[in-house]
Amino acid sequence: MTAKPKDLIAVLEAMEDVVERQLTAPDALLSELATLLLGFPRDSVQRPRVHRMLGVVYSRLDREADAIKELREARALAASLSPPNYGELGNIARALSALYAARGEDRLAAGELIAAWTFTSIGGSRDDVVKLIADVGHGELDARRFENGALLFDFLLKGNDTLKVPEHAAQSARIGLIQALNALGRHDEIRHHVKETHATLKEEHRRLRFLTQLEAARAAAGLGRHDEAEGALLVAENFLPEDGTAPEHAAFVEAVTEFQEVRAGESAIESLEHLAAQYTEQNQPERIVVACRALASAQRKRGATANALEALGRALHAAMRAKLDVAGELRTELLRRAGSERLVDLAGTKSLIGQNEERDRRFVKLKALGRGSAGESALAVDVASGDLVSLRTLDLGGLPPGHREAALSKQRRAYTTAATLGDPRLAKVRDMRLAEDGMLYTVQSRPAGPTLRDLHAAGADPLRMLDLLALTAGALGVLHARELAHRDLSPEHVVVPRDDQGRERPILVDLGLAPVAGVNGFSGTPPYVAPEQVANEASDARADIHALGQMIAEIWGGRVPTRANLGRLWKRDAEDGMPRAIGELVRSMVAADPERRMTDLNEAAQVLRAQRENAD
Repeated sequence: MTAKPKDLIAVLEAMEDVVERQLTAPDALLSELATLLLGFPRDSVQRPRVHRMLGVVYSRLDREADAIKELREARALAASLSPPNYGELGNIARALSALYAARGEDRLAAGELIAAWTFTSIGGSRDDVVKLIADVGHGELDARRFENGALLFDFLLKGNDTLKVPEHAAQSARIGLIQALNALGRHDEIRHHVKETHATLKEEHRRLRFLTQLEAARAAAGLGRHDEAEGALLVAENFLPEDGTAPEHAAFVEAVTEFQEVRAGESAIESLEHLAAQYTEQNQPERIVVACRALASAQRKRGATANALEALGRALHAAMRAKLDVAGELRTELLRRAGSERLVDLAGTKSLIGQNEERDRRFVKLKALGRGSAGESALAVDVASGDLVSLRTLDLGGLPPGHREAALSKQRRAYTTAATLGDPRLAKVRDMRLAEDGMLYTVQSRPAGPTLRDLHAAGADPLRMLDLLALTAGALGVLHARELAHRDLSPEHVVVPRDDQGRERPILVDLGLAPVAGVNGFSGTPPYVAPEQVANEASDARADIHALGQMIAEIWGGRVPTRANLGRLWKRDAEDGMPRAIGELVRSMVAADPERRMTDLNEAAQVLRAQRENAD
């Protein structure tokens, strides 16, 4: 092997410290690392180290393909040495574990972490061991295993003198220990560690000083020392970075709302939701990002994973629309928090409705929306745009070949037609993709706004609901005119955003369109589903009429009525009873026999509007 001058090795050591501690912006490091790489021949024991650092920097720049390429090159070079550089192989595996975790591929991340432990135990230095223990400790905090995190950070601080933990690593470990103790409610143990941190941190360590003050405030609040907590928050505010979208701002907002919750009983979640809604209405994307990030963290601490992911999705959407630099960081956080169980990657699937543009086709599932013979549906976040979407999946792999082709053709015709409608009252069909295993994916837009269910539950006036249901009938008419049916109409599948003039405009979402016999059971959501759907018989647009009739009846009864008590809702002597004209309309819409069911949606909309006008 060719020996290198000592000054080049010294540069490499300094660069290692810069990369590890993130002392310089990652984009400024690329050219320096590329130049440094030229100084080492391919058989040099140091060359894998430079490739690994390049991979880490690319990962921080959200250039995943380049990062994986560099890390794999580093691994191949380190393994080809004689003997293999086991310590560096451990560092490479640690970097790959972090990258896979950031992509939501937690199984790959866990496998690399095991490899990192193995290689580091064989040939790693003391610094390598320290870094690995710290990584696992922070992973335990993220996983809410705070007792494990506390033990690991405490070990780094005092458990093994032979490690000789560097000062900067000890400072970071002490912050991690304080965070774990606070999460465990052991606030009285924190004061000593805060004093130790203040004694060792320098003025330039602004981020660590900020985190220390934040945790000191949490501990004081937990012990009922409110004045002390408020003072710590005021000190922490002085260390906030100038970048208004930096994660420290979200952490500060979260800590302030937590303090308000302890002192005044104001719900931190409700305060943050109100703040996010306020900034959204004011169209302030930087502040939306901060508020939603804080909301996501607060939801995560309460175990509300789906709500936390949705908040991160809102932050990503705001950042993407405003072209904020923080978008890549938010995307990485969203994927890392989601994990593989909620991640859907459609990169290897085939588009069936002509949308073949190159883009990131990853989605994070938030919550299930329902299932039926048109497939299972979930609310999801489009990682590329931050948009909320309805992701419908239908497994055709188990069907006989002839049946599968017929079902696929039926699905494709229905959704291709829907994709060309271009009506603002219908959720846009964005894509339909087929995987090699026969799984069919349909992606539909999911506009922001309350659903009819949300409005009804909040006590919306029946007359207001009449207007919205009349508009819903008009939207259904667009589908029916093209010989399509929604087939899963319910109050949850009508979203009510406001247009530029502030008017409410219902949009039909999560279109079921084309059921497949023998898949998942009947299409539709009980109790709105029509009798013929429950019986797995052929259904058409008249099933939507039945669902709409049930929804109209529900706004007076408070719940979907059974057939036995349906008539009671429009008796004249009933308090807040259904008007007779509406009652007769409902009865004609929910007839058990679809042949006897009314089908004229224009007539239904006219009856609803007439009742609204009579009330005025």
